[in-house]
Amino acid sequence: MKLIESLKWRYATKKFDAEKKVSDENIKLLEESIRLSASSYGVQPFKVLIITNQELRKELQPHSWGQSQIVDASHLFVFCSQLNFTDQQVDEYLALKSKIQKISINKFT
Repeated sequence: MKLIESLKWRYATKKFDAEKKVSDENIKLLEESIRLSASSYGVQPFKVLIITNQELRKELQPHSWGQSQIVDASHLFVFCSQLNFTDQQVDEYLALKSKIQKISINKFT
């Protein structure tokens, strides 16, 4: 499938087979896709937790409207968004990016 066609074909999964597991290779691919997702300046003001611990997922289920997907899916991806991103954090990120990429920080401003 071409990328756009793949993006058009999507739906929410209502039921998972708890016996089936997503392969480690596919989980790594999903992790890399998230890491490479577009964000302003590449700041990505979020963290992604991949939860496989079944006991923890059972604890989270009541906070997810009791949905069975929380415990039935082989992996639970929790996106944690940073709501307040300060100018100082942006400046620190750009300084680090400038240092790592060995380019002038002026290129970003």
